[in-house]
Formats: sequence, C-alpha cells, structure tokens
Amino acid sequence: MGVAAALAVLSAGLVGAQLAGSSTVPQELPLERLLQRVQERHRTMKDLRARFRQRQIQRVGAVPIVREGWWLVRTPGRLRIEYDDPPNVFVADGERMYWYLAEDHQVQVFSPDSMDPAHVPTLYLSGQGDLLQDFDISGTRWETLLGPGNIQIRLQPRSLDTRFTHLVLEVEPDTATVVRLVWFGLLGEANDYQFFDVETDVGLADELFQFTIPSDAEVEYLGG
Repeated sequence: MGVAAALAVLSAGLVGAQLAGSSTVPQELPLERLLQRVQERHRTMKDLRARFRQRQIQRVGAVPIVREGWWLVRTPGRLRIEYDDPPNVFVADGERMYWYLAEDHQVQVFSPDSMDPAHVPTLYLSGQGDLLQDFDISGTRWETLLGPGNIQIRLQPRSLDTRFTHLVLEVEPDTATVVRLVWFGLLGEANDYQFFDVETDVGLADELFQFTIPSDAEVEYLGG
C-alpha cells in the first residue's frame, strides 16, 4: 500500500465538493481574528485531552462509519489517537507516525517526510503548520452545528501539494476551542472528527507519545 492510500485509510480524510454540502455564510466574528486565537491556543498550550467521535463518510448517501476514542495532543507535533473498538492506535511522536491495527497485528510506520499537516491535517491541531498562511478562509455551514453560537470556518489550501481539497473547523468562539474538524479530500469521502470534554494542560506523560512496535506485529514501512 502506498503512502497516499495508507494515509487515506489511516485518517480517512477526504472529500470532493459534491459531498461537502457546505455554503458560504456570513459570520459575526471576524474570521481571521478567530482563527488567530485558535492557532495561538494550540501553539501555547502544553497538551490537550478530549473524547472524540469520528464519522467516516465514504460516499454520498452512504451510512457513516462511526468510531469513538481518546484524542491526546502534546505540542508541538505530537498526537495520539486511541480508538475504543477496535483498539487501534495512531501515534505521531514528532519524527514518525505509527498506525497500529490491533486486530490485524500490523503496524504501519510512516517516514519523517509524512509528518506534514499538508498530508495529515489533524497535525494542525498539534501546533504544526500555519492556519493563517496556509489557507484562504471563509464562513461556511456543514451539517448541524454541535453547539449554539459555534462558528464554522472553511479552510481552502493555497498550495496544490495537499492530500485534501479543503477543511472545515467548527469553533466555540468564547474559548477558541475547536470542537470539530472535517477533512474533505481527493477520493470522494469525508472524515468528521467531533471533540467533547476538551481539557488542556493536564500533564500528559511523554510515554503516551512514544510507540513501541509489538514483537509479534507485521511491520510495513511507508514513504522514503
């Protein structure tokens, strides 16, 4: 499996415009200022812990695949995603990424050049990248808001070298907390991450962002 295909499975990301179903809408709060606050929050916090629900939408009209688990961040650039069932684990340790498929006893190891939010946009929520420089932004509306007063922002990448078509962030404006990240992409599917019970600066251990390959696992190295 190539890097592009594996990353599509890993964080499944991606949707064409026909699936997005979003429209530009006016917003009361200046979007640039709100996005700047979001970026400042993720760059200045030490760590973050949240429950998440992930909805993978394979195509228009398909029943979403729903998974839940824990979302753990330590800035800059470290991310751990623990799924409840099956107990798969994704770890970005700041240098490499590991995707452990527990039921298959398989580990995919991604090379350092894959540690780029242009390839894996969830890394933007670990303090990597520059949301204001990397995207053109506009107001939008995608599905039902997770909370009254929340604001959704469409992020259109300025670079053509991305593995997604655009992103949608839903933000709680009083605290600049991201409560949803939707990754629309190249293969006609969408990945909708929704975040709950978000806590910051909780003192997450370094060991959470390290991954030891199980001795009985099949290992596949991807990338350069």
